[in-house]
Amino acid sequence: MYDSDEYDEDWIDDEPEDDQDDTMICPECGAEIFDDVDVCPVCLHAIIHNTSPWAGKSFAWIIFGLLGIIATIVALAILF
Repeated sequence: MYDSDEYDEDWIDDEPEDDQDDTMICPECGAEIFDDVDVCPVCLHAIIHNTSPWAGKSFAWIIFGLLGIIATIVALAILF
């Protein structure tokens, strides 16, 4: 016979609980979809994943980054 108390004590959940799933909102229909899909399964809209390192950065951070790169090149040119 099944003893629920014994089973509950021995059972261990091997899957970690994720507070945040890897999902996003489809820009066409608004459905919640997984991040790694190429086509929305609801409306069949093609999902374009932005892989640019400049995406989401403000213009000021881009300028500071470029100035830092230029300053490093100039410093290395002067030293050698």
